[in-house]
Amino acid sequence: MLVCPVDVLVICGPTGVGKSSTAYEVAHLLAAANLPHAMTDCDELDRVHPWPQPGLAASGLSRRNLAAVWSNLAALGHVRLLLTGVFAVLSDDPAWITLAVPNANLTVIRPTADLPTLDSRIYGREIAPGADAQLGRALTQLGVIARGDPPGTVVIDTTNQTVSQTAAQTLEVWLNR
Repeated sequence: MLVCPVDVLVICGPTGVGKSSTAYEVAHLLAAANLPHAMTDCDELDRVHPWPQPGLAASGLSRRNLAAVWSNLAALGHVRLLLTGVFAVLSDDPAWITLAVPNANLTVIRPTADLPTLDSRIYGREIAPGADAQLGRALTQLGVIARGDPPGTVVIDTTNQTVSQTAAQTLEVWLNR
């Protein structure tokens, strides 16, 4: 049986950088171009309590759930997958993704934004005191991410861009790799 390569776009970064908005806009652009694709928000793959699940690695439930979802999508003939999520430690996360999606060819895009933009975006959508906690998590995630991206990670600054501009730039990188 021939196994086709799977083009996987991973859009990752801390809260407020625009990863979900960008992912939805990329999916919209792909649909408008009639390019078959599937999209999954990986943050939803392990939204359980307690977490991590006893007896599983931190990424274990996400890997299992993505593998199950991908099995269904691959059976429908999909070879293009768009994933979004925080993925603060990019040196670890691609491993469970490639285990869940055999023959994955990963393109990793990490949107970023300056602190005033993060502050504005987070406080514009969260209700205090949740916004304070969310901004704190974003700053912690930025600190972890700042330790370094693996080779090949494309960083896109969303500070002064519209979602449409960021999505077009993201799609250009993904489709031309």
